[in-house]
Amino acid sequence: MQRDTLKNEEYFNKWISYDRERMRQKQDRLDSGGIPLPYGKVTAAADLWNKALGVTVMGYSRGDKIADLASDVSNLLVMREQLQAMCNALPEDQQQKRFQFEKLSFDNYLDFLWWLSLAFCTGMEAAYIERALALIDNANQDALLDRIAVKLGDSQRNLSNDLLFPKQYDLLLRALDAAPKEQPGLIKKFLDGWYKGNKSLAAWYDTHKGEDTGYVGYWCFEAALVVKLFGIEDSSFRTHKHYPADLVHLD
Repeated sequence: MQRDTLKNEEYFNKWISYDRERMRQKQDRLDSGGIPLPYGKVTAAADLWNKALGVTVMGYSRGDKIADLASDVSNLLVMREQLQAMCNALPEDQQQKRFQFEKLSFDNYLDFLWWLSLAFCTGMEAAYIERALALIDNANQDALLDRIAVKLGDSQRNLSNDLLFPKQYDLLLRALDAAPKEQPGLIKKFLDGWYKGNKSLAAWYDTHKGEDTGYVGYWCFEAALVVKLFGIEDSSFRTHKHYPADLVHLD
């Protein structure tokens, strides 16, 4: 059953198919040497990573079974490792260009949290999670990301006490240390303000208003990650329109 309520199945079928074909073509060019310049390879690899994440999210929006998303989630690690390899191959005087793909900008921050959520909730093995955390890195930069990383197994990680985006993520961080009876209320309040809180920050904000604007669905995967990882009761907000409950309960 389709999960997204803003677009129909035809929309998701069209754009998943389109993006998969674009990815195939770009990967072929990358593999065959059709993109000769080192930084061109980096931008191609970054586009492949972004499209791979978008296709995975669209699959969830379309209503794909959680088990069927696993191959796309597995491919996210391949795409991210490819991006790192292309960045590593940049000449020394171009190494600074990789920063935009690795720093904790708001969009990268969201992408990393969504990736970890999809990986953990679809049951990727520990070695996958460990590699993903190594690729994400950015230890001691953000309290929420650090706490999640430690809970996922990065026990030696240095922890920050501060949030990079406190206006957006203070409630979610507070839920980690709240009393069990208070946690659901904090998550619910976070979800209620989640979409509006992304205005002017997230590249996907309001993309549902067009047919070719890159809409993939409005899912707060970071809430699902926190709920499942930290064992928070979600019955009071399970039907929230931005909460991907099927990832938590594998429905």
